[in-house]
Amino acid sequence: MKSAEERKQQSIALLKEQGVPYIEHLPVIENADEVRLRSAEEIARRAICCLITIQLACDLQNQQDVEDSRLFMTGLLDRFGVRLFLTEKEKAIFDGTATEQDWVNMVWKYEAYWPLIWALGLVDSLTFPDQICDCQKAIEVVSTKATFDEFMKDVQLRPIDDILDEADLIFRYDWACVDARIKGEPAPAGLNSEVVYERHWGLNWLIDADGQNDWDHVSCNT
Repeated sequence: MKSAEERKQQSIALLKEQGVPYIEHLPVIENADEVRLRSAEEIARRAICCLITIQLACDLQNQQDVEDSRLFMTGLLDRFGVRLFLTEKEKAIFDGTATEQDWVNMVWKYEAYWPLIWALGLVDSLTFPDQICDCQKAIEVVSTKATFDEFMKDVQLRPIDDILDEADLIFRYDWACVDARIKGEPAPAGLNSEVVYERHWGLNWLIDADGQNDWDHVSCNT
């Protein structure tokens, strides 16, 4: 099991290879014994709720059979037995109280959802965050399953060490993006700052980095 400092130095070595700026005094993230790794079932429920809500938000943006879509997506929530696990922002998408900006923000949650399904072993790797995730793959992970139990049959939760490696690295990617934005510069090394931020969101939720256990308000401070 790596120490937090070893993990930090591993990330910095990779940043150097990729040409991503970094600072030595950016702190370490938590050690494995300091985080609350969520169960596979908890992550799976969160992932499924997120994906289904994203699909409804996409249809709302496109004004595509909105009421039929809302009924269909609600049916999916019930089919997977996750309706009670919707967050307040997700409920607003379903009950019609969300704004157009809320729809846009929700669609970006594809990128926060992606590390959840990676942590469940349903995506092979988290590649360099320079472009959006494979949305078709993101959908198929859930759409090809009929029930929650069937979904769980393919799940193999990754070790906490692997999750912390990615959480530390994305923390440093996000710092580089924020630093560039403050300076009025584009994100370095081709990083997509929106993808980085949302991936940071998903990974921080996985380890409950802020101790708030709140998907709607994850802290991604750098």
